[in-house]
Amino acid sequence: MAIEQLKVESASAEDSLGTSISGWGRSVLSAMLSMGIDGRQVFLDCGLDPEVQGKSLVRNPVKKMQYVWQKAEEIADDKNLLAQQIVKYLNASSFHALVFGLYSSSSLKGLFNRLSIYREVISSSVNMRTDEDGREFHFRIVDLRPVKSHLTSVVMLLFLLRICHQLAGPELSLVRIEVPWSEGEFTDALTAASKAPIIYDKMDHKLTFLRSEVEKPLPSAHSQLASYQDKLCRDYLHSLDEHRHLAVRVKLKILQGLTNDNANIQSVASSLHMSSRSLQRKLKAEGYVFSKILRQARKELATEYADNPDLSATQIAYMLGFSSAAPFSTVFRSWFGMSFSEFRRQQIPSKE
Repeated sequence: MAIEQLKVESASAEDSLGTSISGWGRSVLSAMLSMGIDGRQVFLDCGLDPEVQGKSLVRNPVKKMQYVWQKAEEIADDKNLLAQQIVKYLNASSFHALVFGLYSSSSLKGLFNRLSIYREVISSSVNMRTDEDGREFHFRIVDLRPVKSHLTSVVMLLFLLRICHQLAGPELSLVRIEVPWSEGEFTDALTAASKAPIIYDKMDHKLTFLRSEVEKPLPSAHSQLASYQDKLCRDYLHSLDEHRHLAVRVKLKILQGLTNDNANIQSVASSLHMSSRSLQRKLKAEGYVFSKILRQARKELATEYADNPDLSATQIAYMLGFSSAAPFSTVFRSWFGMSFSEFRRQQIPSKE
Protein backbone atom coordinates (compact mmCIF):
# COMPACT_ATOMS: atom_id res chain seq x y z
CA MET A 1 0.00 0.00 0.00
CA ALA A 2 1.39 3.41 -0.99
CA ILE A 3 1.41 4.92 2.48
CA GLU A 4 3.85 7.60 1.38
CA GLN A 5 1.06 9.19 -0.69
CA LEU A 6 -1.06 9.90 2.38
CA LYS A 7 -3.20 13.00 1.84
CA VAL A 8 -4.66 15.32 4.46
CA GLU A 9 -7.60 17.38 3.30
CA SER A 10 -6.91 21.08 4.06
CA ALA A 11 -3.76 20.23 5.97
CA SER A 12 -3.35 23.75 7.34
CA ALA A 13 -5.93 22.91 10.00
CA GLU A 14 -4.00 19.89 11.24
CA ASP A 15 -1.65 21.66 13.62
CA SER A 16 -4.30 22.26 16.29
CA LEU A 17 -6.41 19.13 16.67
CA GLY A 18 -4.91 16.74 14.16
CA THR A 19 -6.81 14.55 11.73
CA SER A 20 -9.27 11.68 11.62
CA ILE A 21 -9.44 8.86 9.12
CA SER A 22 -11.87 9.44 6.27
CA GLY A 23 -13.58 6.10 6.91
CA TRP A 24 -15.51 8.06 9.54
CA GLY A 25 -16.54 10.53 6.86
CA ARG A 26 -17.70 7.84 4.45
CA SER A 27 -19.94 6.21 7.04
CA VAL A 28 -21.48 9.53 8.12
CA LEU A 29 -22.03 10.58 4.50
CA SER A 30 -23.61 7.23 3.56
CA ALA A 31 -25.89 7.29 6.61
CA MET A 32 -27.11 10.81 5.89
CA LEU A 33 -27.81 9.98 2.25
CA SER A 34 -29.73 6.83 3.27
CA MET A 35 -31.98 9.01 5.47
CA GLY A 36 -32.67 11.55 2.75
CA ILE A 37 -30.24 14.16 4.11
CA ASP A 38 -28.06 16.03 1.61
CA GLY A 39 -24.83 14.79 3.16
CA ARG A 40 -22.69 16.02 0.29
CA GLN A 41 -23.78 19.59 0.97
CA VAL A 42 -23.09 19.15 4.68
CA PHE A 43 -19.50 18.17 3.90
CA LEU A 44 -19.08 21.04 1.45
CA ASP A 45 -20.51 23.52 3.97
CA CYS A 46 -17.89 22.30 6.47
CA GLY A 47 -15.06 22.67 3.96
CA LEU A 48 -14.55 18.98 3.13
CA ASP A 49 -14.72 17.11 -0.16
CA PRO A 50 -17.47 14.45 -0.04
CA GLU A 51 -16.01 12.63 -3.04
CA VAL A 52 -12.81 11.53 -1.27
CA GLN A 53 -14.42 10.21 1.91
CA GLY A 54 -13.44 6.61 2.60
CA LYS A 55 -10.32 6.62 0.44
CA SER A 56 -7.62 4.86 2.41
CA LEU A 57 -4.99 7.57 2.01
CA VAL A 58 -7.22 10.52 2.93
CA ARG A 59 -7.61 12.05 6.39
CA ASN A 60 -9.86 14.92 7.43
CA PRO A 61 -8.82 17.80 9.73
CA VAL A 62 -10.64 17.34 13.04
CA LYS A 63 -11.28 21.10 13.10
CA LYS A 64 -13.61 20.61 10.12
CA MET A 65 -14.89 17.08 10.70
CA GLN A 66 -16.18 17.99 14.17
CA TYR A 67 -18.68 20.34 12.51
CA VAL A 68 -19.85 17.59 10.13
CA TRP A 69 -20.77 15.44 13.14
CA GLN A 70 -22.44 18.38 14.85
CA LYS A 71 -24.46 19.39 11.80
CA ALA A 72 -25.53 15.81 11.06
CA GLU A 73 -26.81 15.48 14.62
CA GLU A 74 -28.71 18.78 14.34
CA ILE A 75 -30.34 17.95 11.00
CA ALA A 76 -31.44 14.37 11.68
CA ASP A 77 -35.05 13.89 12.78
CA ASP A 78 -34.09 10.71 14.63
CA LYS A 79 -30.59 10.86 16.17
CA ASN A 80 -30.79 7.27 17.43
CA LEU A 81 -31.55 6.00 13.93
CA LEU A 82 -28.75 8.13 12.47
CA ALA A 83 -26.25 6.65 14.94
CA GLN A 84 -27.37 3.12 14.06
CA GLN A 85 -27.14 3.87 10.36
CA ILE A 86 -23.60 5.21 10.66
CA VAL A 87 -22.55 2.04 12.49
CA LYS A 88 -24.20 0.01 9.75
CA TYR A 89 -21.88 1.61 7.20
CA LEU A 90 -18.72 1.09 9.28
CA ASN A 91 -16.83 -2.03 8.24
CA ALA A 92 -13.50 -3.81 8.70
CA SER A 93 -11.67 -1.47 6.31
CA SER A 94 -13.09 1.80 7.68
CA PHE A 95 -10.11 2.31 10.00
CA HIS A 96 -7.29 1.04 7.77
CA ALA A 97 -5.79 -2.17 9.24
CA LEU A 98 -6.89 -1.51 12.81
CA VAL A 99 -10.24 -3.32 12.74
CA PHE A 100 -8.65 -6.43 11.19
CA GLY A 101 -6.24 -6.42 14.14
CA LEU A 102 -9.15 -6.08 16.58
CA TYR A 103 -10.89 -9.10 15.05
CA SER A 104 -7.65 -11.12 15.34
CA SER A 105 -7.09 -10.30 19.04
CA SER A 106 -6.61 -13.13 21.51
CA SER A 107 -9.25 -11.76 23.91
CA LEU A 108 -11.47 -8.73 24.38
CA LYS A 109 -8.86 -7.41 26.80
CA GLY A 110 -6.30 -7.68 24.01
CA LEU A 111 -8.73 -6.02 21.63
CA PHE A 112 -9.20 -2.96 23.86
CA ASN A 113 -5.48 -2.73 24.59
CA ARG A 114 -4.74 -2.83 20.86
CA LEU A 115 -7.33 -0.12 20.22
CA SER A 116 -5.76 2.06 22.92
CA ILE A 117 -2.31 1.70 21.37
CA TYR A 118 -3.36 2.47 17.80
CA ARG A 119 -6.22 4.90 18.52
CA GLU A 120 -4.60 7.65 16.45
CA VAL A 121 -5.31 5.63 13.31
CA ILE A 122 -8.93 6.65 13.91
CA SER A 123 -8.40 10.17 15.24
CA SER A 124 -5.76 12.39 16.82
CA SER A 125 -8.39 14.05 18.99
CA VAL A 126 -9.46 11.13 21.14
CA ASN A 127 -7.81 9.30 24.01
CA MET A 128 -8.59 5.66 24.67
CA ARG A 129 -7.22 3.71 27.61
CA THR A 130 -7.85 0.64 29.72
CA ASP A 131 -7.57 0.00 33.44
CA GLU A 132 -8.57 -2.67 35.93
CA ASP A 133 -10.16 -2.38 39.33
CA GLY A 134 -10.62 -5.58 41.30
CA ARG A 135 -12.94 -7.82 39.32
CA GLU A 136 -13.74 -5.16 36.72
CA PHE A 137 -12.10 -4.09 33.45
CA HIS A 138 -12.71 -0.58 32.09
CA PHE A 139 -12.32 0.89 28.63
CA ARG A 140 -12.42 4.70 28.59
CA ILE A 141 -12.84 7.16 25.74
CA VAL A 142 -11.90 10.81 26.30
CA ASP A 143 -13.03 13.23 23.57
CA LEU A 144 -10.52 16.08 23.16
CA ARG A 145 -12.50 18.09 20.60
CA PRO A 146 -13.77 21.52 21.67
CA VAL A 147 -16.92 21.13 19.53
CA LYS A 148 -18.31 17.87 20.82
CA SER A 149 -21.01 15.88 19.11
CA HIS A 150 -22.26 13.03 21.24
CA LEU A 151 -23.15 11.35 17.95
CA THR A 152 -19.46 10.58 17.35
CA SER A 153 -19.09 8.97 20.76
CA VAL A 154 -22.24 6.87 20.65
CA VAL A 155 -21.29 5.59 17.19
CA MET A 156 -17.91 4.46 18.52
CA LEU A 157 -19.57 2.76 21.51
CA LEU A 158 -22.11 1.01 19.28
CA PHE A 159 -19.39 -0.10 16.86
CA LEU A 160 -17.30 -1.57 19.68
CA LEU A 161 -20.31 -3.31 21.20
CA ARG A 162 -21.09 -4.83 17.81
CA ILE A 163 -17.55 -6.18 17.48
CA CYS A 164 -17.55 -7.52 21.04
CA HIS A 165 -20.79 -9.41 20.53
CA GLN A 166 -19.62 -10.77 17.19
CA LEU A 167 -16.43 -12.12 18.74
CA ALA A 168 -17.61 -13.20 22.20
CA GLY A 169 -21.18 -14.09 21.35
CA PRO A 170 -24.55 -12.47 22.07
CA GLU A 171 -24.46 -13.72 25.66
CA LEU A 172 -21.59 -11.34 26.50
CA SER A 173 -22.74 -9.02 29.26
CA LEU A 174 -21.45 -5.64 30.35
CA VAL A 175 -21.47 -4.42 33.94
CA ARG A 176 -22.41 -0.89 32.89
CA ILE A 177 -22.04 1.85 30.29
CA GLU A 178 -21.12 5.40 31.37
CA VAL A 179 -21.70 8.44 29.17
CA PRO A 180 -21.26 12.22 29.61
CA TRP A 181 -24.69 13.24 28.32
CA SER A 182 -28.08 13.54 29.99
CA GLU A 183 -30.56 10.73 30.50
CA GLY A 184 -32.71 10.01 27.49
CA GLU A 185 -30.20 11.05 24.85
CA PHE A 186 -29.27 8.12 22.57
CA THR A 187 -30.88 5.75 25.07
CA ASP A 188 -32.77 3.84 22.36
CA ALA A 189 -29.61 3.16 20.34
CA LEU A 190 -27.60 2.02 23.38
CA THR A 191 -30.32 -0.20 24.85
CA ALA A 192 -30.78 -1.84 21.46
CA ALA A 193 -27.09 -2.77 21.51
CA SER A 194 -26.76 -3.82 25.16
CA LYS A 195 -28.88 -4.61 28.19
CA ALA A 196 -26.28 -3.09 30.52
CA PRO A 197 -27.39 -0.25 32.79
CA ILE A 198 -26.50 3.21 31.48
CA ILE A 199 -25.05 5.80 33.86
CA TYR A 200 -25.52 9.35 32.59
CA ASP A 201 -23.77 12.69 33.24
CA LYS A 202 -20.34 11.14 33.81
CA MET A 203 -17.04 12.79 32.91
CA ASP A 204 -16.03 10.36 30.13
CA HIS A 205 -17.35 7.42 28.14
CA LYS A 206 -16.67 4.07 29.73
CA LEU A 207 -17.50 0.43 29.06
CA THR A 208 -17.12 -1.79 32.13
CA PHE A 209 -16.85 -5.58 31.92
CA LEU A 210 -16.00 -8.35 34.34
CA ARG A 211 -12.32 -9.20 33.99
CA SER A 212 -13.24 -12.86 33.69
CA GLU A 213 -15.28 -12.02 30.57
CA VAL A 214 -12.66 -9.97 28.72
CA GLU A 215 -9.82 -12.39 29.52
CA LYS A 216 -11.54 -15.38 27.90
CA PRO A 217 -9.75 -16.64 24.76
CA LEU A 218 -11.59 -15.77 21.56
CA PRO A 219 -12.20 -18.45 18.90
CA SER A 220 -11.30 -15.88 16.21
CA ALA A 221 -7.82 -15.25 17.68
CA HIS A 222 -4.99 -15.29 15.14
CA SER A 223 -1.66 -14.10 16.52
CA GLN A 224 0.16 -13.94 13.16
CA LEU A 225 -2.61 -11.96 11.51
CA ALA A 226 -2.83 -9.63 14.52
CA SER A 227 0.93 -9.01 14.42
CA TYR A 228 0.78 -8.25 10.70
CA GLN A 229 -2.08 -5.79 11.17
CA ASP A 230 -0.18 -4.14 14.04
CA LYS A 231 2.76 -3.60 11.68
CA LEU A 232 0.46 -2.01 9.10
CA CYS A 233 -0.90 0.31 11.80
CA ARG A 234 2.60 1.27 12.91
CA ASP A 235 3.61 1.98 9.31
CA TYR A 236 0.48 4.07 8.83
CA LEU A 237 1.13 6.12 11.98
CA HIS A 238 4.77 6.53 11.01
CA SER A 239 3.58 7.92 7.69
CA LEU A 240 1.42 10.44 9.54
CA ASP A 241 4.43 11.54 11.59
CA GLU A 242 6.56 11.95 8.47
CA HIS A 243 4.08 14.53 7.18
CA ARG A 244 4.43 16.71 10.29
CA HIS A 245 7.09 18.95 11.71
CA LEU A 246 8.39 17.66 15.05
CA ALA A 247 6.72 20.54 16.93
CA VAL A 248 3.33 19.52 15.46
CA ARG A 249 3.92 15.88 16.44
CA VAL A 250 4.86 16.96 19.96
CA LYS A 251 1.75 19.13 20.23
CA LEU A 252 -0.51 16.26 19.19
CA LYS A 253 1.14 13.93 21.71
CA ILE A 254 0.60 16.60 24.39
CA LEU A 255 -3.08 16.91 23.48
CA GLN A 256 -3.48 13.14 23.67
CA GLY A 257 -1.71 12.95 27.03
CA LEU A 258 -3.27 15.87 28.88
CA THR A 259 -6.07 13.94 30.54
CA ASN A 260 -3.96 11.05 31.82
CA ASP A 261 -0.82 12.81 33.08
CA ASN A 262 1.23 11.83 30.04
CA ALA A 263 1.84 15.35 28.71
CA ASN A 264 5.30 15.64 30.27
CA ILE A 265 8.46 15.68 28.20
CA GLN A 266 9.52 12.20 29.30
CA SER A 267 6.25 10.60 28.18
CA VAL A 268 6.09 12.55 24.93
CA ALA A 269 9.72 11.74 24.08
CA SER A 270 9.13 8.06 24.81
CA SER A 271 6.05 8.00 22.56
CA LEU A 272 8.22 9.45 19.77
CA HIS A 273 10.90 6.81 20.39
CA MET A 274 13.62 9.19 21.54
CA SER A 275 15.15 10.44 24.78
CA SER A 276 14.08 13.66 26.46
CA ARG A 277 17.46 15.18 25.65
CA SER A 278 17.14 14.28 21.96
CA LEU A 279 13.65 15.73 21.83
CA GLN A 280 14.79 18.99 23.41
CA ARG A 281 17.72 19.22 21.00
CA LYS A 282 15.58 18.55 17.90
CA LEU A 283 12.90 21.02 19.02
CA LYS A 284 15.58 23.65 19.58
CA ALA A 285 16.80 23.09 16.01
CA GLU A 286 13.27 23.93 14.81
CA GLY A 287 13.14 26.97 17.09
CA TYR A 288 10.81 25.52 19.74
CA VAL A 289 10.88 24.73 23.46
CA PHE A 290 8.76 21.91 24.93
CA SER A 291 7.39 23.98 27.84
CA LYS A 292 6.15 26.67 25.45
CA ILE A 293 4.46 24.09 23.21
CA LEU A 294 2.73 22.62 26.26
CA ARG A 295 1.62 26.05 27.48
CA GLN A 296 0.36 27.05 24.02
CA ALA A 297 -1.51 23.77 23.55
CA ARG A 298 -3.30 24.23 26.87
CA LYS A 299 -4.05 27.88 26.15
CA GLU A 300 -5.51 27.20 22.70
CA LEU A 301 -7.69 24.37 23.98
CA ALA A 302 -8.81 26.47 26.96
CA THR A 303 -10.17 29.18 24.66
CA GLU A 304 -11.92 26.63 22.43
CA TYR A 305 -13.40 24.73 25.38
CA ALA A 306 -14.57 28.01 26.94
CA ASP A 307 -16.77 28.56 23.89
CA ASN A 308 -18.72 25.42 24.77
CA PRO A 309 -21.26 26.33 27.50
CA ASP A 310 -21.84 22.64 28.25
CA LEU A 311 -18.34 22.33 29.74
CA SER A 312 -17.77 23.54 33.31
CA ALA A 313 -14.47 25.01 34.54
CA THR A 314 -13.84 21.79 36.48
CA GLN A 315 -14.37 19.64 33.39
CA ILE A 316 -12.07 21.84 31.32
CA ALA A 317 -9.41 21.77 34.04
CA TYR A 318 -9.49 17.96 33.99
CA MET A 319 -9.37 17.85 30.18
CA LEU A 320 -6.30 20.10 30.18
CA GLY A 321 -4.45 17.94 32.69
CA PHE A 322 -4.91 20.05 35.82
CA SER A 323 -5.56 18.27 39.11
CA SER A 324 -8.47 20.55 40.01
CA ALA A 325 -10.18 23.81 39.05
CA ALA A 326 -8.03 25.92 41.40
CA PRO A 327 -4.66 25.68 39.57
CA PHE A 328 -6.47 25.96 36.25
CA SER A 329 -8.13 29.20 37.39
CA THR A 330 -4.78 30.65 38.44
CA VAL A 331 -3.11 29.79 35.14
CA PHE A 332 -6.12 30.96 33.14
CA ARG A 333 -5.97 34.39 34.77
CA SER A 334 -2.24 34.62 33.98
CA TRP A 335 -3.02 33.86 30.34
CA PHE A 336 -5.88 36.26 29.76
CA GLY A 337 -5.79 38.75 32.63
CA MET A 338 -9.28 37.78 33.77
CA SER A 339 -11.11 34.92 35.43
CA PHE A 340 -12.53 32.01 33.45
CA SER A 341 -16.12 33.11 34.15
CA GLU A 342 -15.36 36.67 32.96
CA PHE A 343 -13.74 35.32 29.81
CA ARG A 344 -16.70 33.05 29.09
CA ARG A 345 -19.21 35.88 29.56
CA GLN A 346 -17.32 37.88 26.96
CA GLN A 347 -16.95 35.02 24.51
CA ILE A 348 -20.31 33.30 24.43
CA PRO A 349 -22.53 36.38 23.77
CA SER A 350 -20.35 37.22 20.76
CA LYS A 351 -21.35 33.89 19.21
CA GLU A 352 -25.05 34.65 19.36
